[in-house]
Amino acid sequence: MTIYKGNILSCDNENRKWKYLIEHKGIIRHLCDELPQEFQGKPVIDLGDKTLLPALGDGHIHFSNWALLAASQFDVRKAENIKGIQQIISRFMDSAKKPKVVIGFGISRHSLEEGRLITRQELDQVCPEVPMMLICYDGHSSIANSSLMDLFPEEFKGLRGFHEQTGQLFQVAYFSCTDFATSLVPTGQLIKSILKGFDLLAERGIGMMHCVEGIGFPGDADVTLVSLAARAMARKTGFQTRLSFQTMDLNKIRKRKLSRVGGCFATAIDGCFGACDAALQEPYTDDPENLGILFQEEEELMSFVRDAHKAGLQISLHTIGDAAVKRAVNAFEIAQNEFPREDCRHILIHACLIQEEDMKRIMELNLTITLQPSFLASPLEPLSYLKEILGDRINTGSPLKRFLQEGIPLSGGSDGPVTHPDPIEGLTACMNHPYDPKQSLTMEEALKLYTSTLCYSSFDQGDRGTLEAGKIADMTLLNCDPLKLGAHEVKEKLKVEQLYLKGKKYKGGMTIAGLLIRGLFGRKVKI
Repeated sequence: MTIYKGNILSCDNENRKWKYLIEHKGIIRHLCDELPQEFQGKPVIDLGDKTLLPALGDGHIHFSNWALLAASQFDVRKAENIKGIQQIISRFMDSAKKPKVVIGFGISRHSLEEGRLITRQELDQVCPEVPMMLICYDGHSSIANSSLMDLFPEEFKGLRGFHEQTGQLFQVAYFSCTDFATSLVPTGQLIKSILKGFDLLAERGIGMMHCVEGIGFPGDADVTLVSLAARAMARKTGFQTRLSFQTMDLNKIRKRKLSRVGGCFATAIDGCFGACDAALQEPYTDDPENLGILFQEEEELMSFVRDAHKAGLQISLHTIGDAAVKRAVNAFEIAQNEFPREDCRHILIHACLIQEEDMKRIMELNLTITLQPSFLASPLEPLSYLKEILGDRINTGSPLKRFLQEGIPLSGGSDGPVTHPDPIEGLTACMNHPYDPKQSLTMEEALKLYTSTLCYSSFDQGDRGTLEAGKIADMTLLNCDPLKLGAHEVKEKLKVEQLYLKGKKYKGGMTIAGLLIRGLFGRKVKI
């Protein structure tokens, strides 16, 4: 039994605060302001100025992709120019041990002095022999060096968005070429990265993630390995994973007995603002001929959503532009009308632009939205650029406060590796909305995106997401009281001290042997 004394935030509907929390065998037994007589005289952990609250979560992360980049590849987000990117690559190649493929992340023409993307020729100058792909910050475009371009199948050259001269890859070509590049990653490297990834998330106070997998590894190895690791970590540490397979092939879902389908890649309805292929109802302001791209034919999407809904699956769909949101809502509405289900909680991912009529339908259909608040604060996609391509429409983008006022369940994710899986960055962005300050959230509201509503969106609200008696003692300890911080103080002053899962301090360091033993054998766990 452990008794905590201090500032304890429940993150429940009433935003209750408590002075004492009593945990026993991984379960919260009591929350109170006066310690009951039966516990008087027992050891108490005094939190001092620190704050205990529910374990934080990430509501949308490409986990294996992010883990691979974070643990064994390189990031160029801080580079100021093309030369800076080349220097990062050179340092990485000097330290790398004969890699079979190199994948970097984070280039943005908006943050570089040259105002453009790097080319294959410039990548060749620092990495001429090893196949390399440098993925753009938005996760929807990339650049390949000549060694990788030479390996692409001939039919890739005819795909929309394939630019052979520059090595730049967009739209359909991007997805196919990224799948190909990831297929070159050695399985052992992927496994080690996945295991390290759990520990990195825990350092940020994250005890639950909603991950989307299926990006081209041979035999869907990422889905298999993340599923295995998720079970192993749940059994060892209590870390919770809710996995969604990015596929439109429901036979793959049935074979693996999964309960969630969708995400991005194969199930993305449109693109993104960075590549100007997010699907819009009205053309891009700077390009009157461009309405973006809807990746599937309408009937193809409708059929997929109808079949998945009928099968009882929870569906999530990538939607950036308002035309993509409308198509997704249409599909969910038709499926629900034909095959009524109670409390489906299907998910719209991102929903950056949305029309008034669709806002109302989202509420009526009891859909949930998982957005990425850190998008709002990213210097890689500045407001000036969004105004250039969208005009005044961006002023109504990602209306956080409005979503909550309409009663739409809203959870927060990183879309890692697009932004860092760091809830504190997300909280900061929620409280400092750049498009319309009136859409900023309070700290209490923002915290729920990463705790209670996040757990609600995956049907976990009965066990986790709030600190209440009878729930599992998954908790994050912060260095101070977040409610006392101003909106502009959060990023600098708020820090994660410790993650507790089932009442115990998180202890990582899972080995490959442990992964196999714990992943394959043991009690049944939910993923």
